Amino acid sequence: MSGYDCIEYDVDGAVAHVRLDRPESLNALNETLLEEFEAALERADADDGVRVAVVSGNGRAFSAGYDIGDEEVDRSTDDRILDQRTHLETVFSLRIPVIAAVDGPALAGGCNLALCCDLTFATEESTFGYPDMHFGEPPPKFVLPFVTNSLKHARELLYSGKTIDAPAAERMGIVNRVVPEGELETAVDEEIDEILKTPTTAVAIVKDMINDVQETQGYRRHGRVSEFVGTLTMETAAPERFREIRDEKGLQAALEWMHGEEKP
Repeated sequence: MSGYDCIEYDVDGAVAHVRLDRPESLNALNETLLEEFEAALERADADDGVRVAVVSGNGRAFSAGYDIGDEEVDRSTDDRILDQRTHLETVFSLRIPVIAAVDGPALAGGCNLALCCDLTFATEESTFGYPDMHFGEPPPKFVLPFVTNSLKHARELLYSGKTIDAPAAERMGIVNRVVPEGELETAVDEEIDEILKTPTTAVAIVKDMINDVQETQGYRRHGRVSEFVGTLTMETAAPERFREIRDEKGLQAALEWMHGEEKP
């Protein structure tokens, strides 16, 4: 079942599968993909037969983050704030639980997407992190501090912009379970089997109650503030230099500069 350009959607019994489908760009999140992603999740939530949604990525990555090679990064501030928040809010507000099945890189906006899901499973070869910090952009919505075991873990990842492997992510509490390559689907299916033993209404109520705990901690409030801060930092020297190199020499040269040089 399709009807989408940048995702795949199908339902298998009580499970809706939403697969990011831009493998040529490591499932980079562009405007079309984000709109389709939200629509697919809302479609799953409206289906009384669906009790769990699973989010995954086609190809070599879960998602490499927002499409910084796409023209949308130069759009207006208001549009940028809107596009980079509403899909995460959709995951948070959904009636049904959402499981991220991560196989490969989940970086920057892709990391945020993986972590905002109710549960996150990953293969041993998967990686997580916020490399966009290297050109001065905090995540447009703060998810990490609300899911790590310690704020020190959030500081470590965000101060450095480094990428960590799945076992390290599990130790930090941002991944529920790490499994060997080839066993991800089985592990997710086993977890779903356990969820299906709990009444639908009970799961929905508990999800809402846990969301309330996050809200009392400031999840939505800090998310909104960080979007504006992230937008402002995109006008400082480092991101401006990144865009200059990208426009003059190409995206790969800009990425090499981003990860290879110290910045004031």
